[in-house]
Amino acid sequence: MWYNVRKSEKGVGILNKFAKAIKYIFVVALIAFLAALLLRICQSDYKAFKDVYISDGFKAAYKVDSNVRTHAVNDGFSENGGVFAYSLVYMEDAGYIQFTVRYNIRHMDEVRETYPDFKDEDIYYILQDNDGNTYTPNVLETEEKYNYRFFKLEFTDIESFEKDLKIKMILGGTPDNVSAQNILTVHRGDDTSIAYDFSSSELKKLNK
Repeated sequence: MWYNVRKSEKGVGILNKFAKAIKYIFVVALIAFLAALLLRICQSDYKAFKDVYISDGFKAAYKVDSNVRTHAVNDGFSENGGVFAYSLVYMEDAGYIQFTVRYNIRHMDEVRETYPDFKDEDIYYILQDNDGNTYTPNVLETEEKYNYRFFKLEFTDIESFEKDLKIKMILGGTPDNVSAQNILTVHRGDDTSIAYDFSSSELKKLNK
């Protein structure tokens, strides 16, 4: 009898230790998941590229049209989700638009599986409207951070903002011989337009 009680207590003890181990593993896994999720958010939300880049082109456009606009929602993803555009501002009367393009570096690895000779330097951009008019950008700023590469682009002499504007991210090749590309709409003619709210640091740079 005494032997059976000891054996039962030993079994309960093993079960308790096993339950504690499972709980410990679960807590560690949960913390690791949350940490990875937080890191992912921080990586993709690089705030330095959210601000307007106060370039000479921006200042020149601002002198023509100080009514700087943005969209209530102005984010856009490519169909495959590998490219993202955000932080769009524009001055309609000056024909000026600026925004940030971000892509996941791993997306380029997938492109290289199909086009082995592709290099990151082969990427270039074309903005196109519904009428087929095309515009080439001035690349204001570029940076690689974590798993992403960022480009701050500005376009001038835009004929109209009443129509959709699509950015083509061309990966290698030429405009007439495109090896691969991503296309996403960065401005829709029927988007809700709102006045852009400059930060104090942006205003300081603008008024220099």
